[in-house]
Amino acid sequence: MSKDYVVVTTVSSFRQRYVMHKDDLRKLNSDVEPSNHELSDWAGDTVTCEECDEFSQQHIGEQIFDVYECTEEEMLTFFDRDNDYLSGWERDQKIKWVRDTITRTKIGTHE
Repeated sequence: MSKDYVVVTTVSSFRQRYVMHKDDLRKLNSDVEPSNHELSDWAGDTVTCEECDEFSQQHIGEQIFDVYECTEEEMLTFFDRDNDYLSGWERDQKIKWVRDTITRTKIGTHE
């Protein structure tokens, strides 16, 4: 089988920032008077537990993890695994979607 497809795997990084007031952190555990160090720990825990909304974010960049060639059958296997909600599409529809990715993202085109 011919290896007609190229797969590029990337990792995209973002910097997120969270900001909270110390008084609001104290309210989370009002029966203890925390030190500043403990408040910092509580702030980290609050973010980890997703109990605070994001203040801001900045896209840092995208790094290429690997690049390799694959067959159409391998690409279709990736398609179904990575996009399981589209796995019911017909084979030709999946191939057309992949073949159109370059067209959909041409520089200067905002469709």
